[in-house]
Amino acid sequence: MRKVSLIIITAVVLGAMGYYFYPASPDPRQLAEQAAMEKFAALPGYRLLKQQEPQLWHEVSETFAHSIAQGHSFAQAIGEVRGQLTGLVNLRIIKADDQAVTEYIAVAVSEMQALNKISAESCFRFLYPQVSGGVNIGVLLSPSINTADQQALEGLFLHSRGQDRPLNVNDANQTLKTVVNDLYPYWGNQLQQLNQPEDLATDHQKLCAMSIDLYHTILKRPQHAAANLIRQMVMG
Repeated sequence: MRKVSLIIITAVVLGAMGYYFYPASPDPRQLAEQAAMEKFAALPGYRLLKQQEPQLWHEVSETFAHSIAQGHSFAQAIGEVRGQLTGLVNLRIIKADDQAVTEYIAVAVSEMQALNKISAESCFRFLYPQVSGGVNIGVLLSPSINTADQQALEGLFLHSRGQDRPLNVNDANQTLKTVVNDLYPYWGNQLQQLNQPEDLATDHQKLCAMSIDLYHTILKRPQHAAANLIRQMVMG
């Protein structure tokens, strides 16, 4: 006679005694965290990050998951991971085409302006996270600005997969000279503060206002000249 396994016998006996097995109900919190991760992975910019930079994506997604598990909002969690992209963004600006570079900087300027309306300190921390620790734009800025930020990342990542773009240092220096000449009548020697953000005597309010003026003035230049100068500024 064919042997019957003990597991089957036990199940039959328990069934006869009125015990039934039901699948465990999903944990609502776990389902919410999974849904948040799926939504995060589909966002503009971040979906390309997942495809193009798997190691960084792993680090970013871990930060995001931890934030959500701590009970933070989706917007707050996005803001917490945004700072982890700074290094990659700088590398991609050097590789991206002129339009992607200038469009990304234009969105950054709108973020500076919005943060400056909140406080000069918020704007300063956004501009110089290495000095002051950065800000959470997911919390401080509107959903529309955060969406624009994600779309700017998407454009930058999409158009920066090749080699570094050629940099014309002479043209960049000439463009910078023109920009400084435009700014000097208003700011004068205070423009030197742009090179010393870590100086404790620096006026953060003026530094933020000067930075906004600086990038506005750069973006008024022809697109190729503006992008060329921005690449040089990123490269230092």
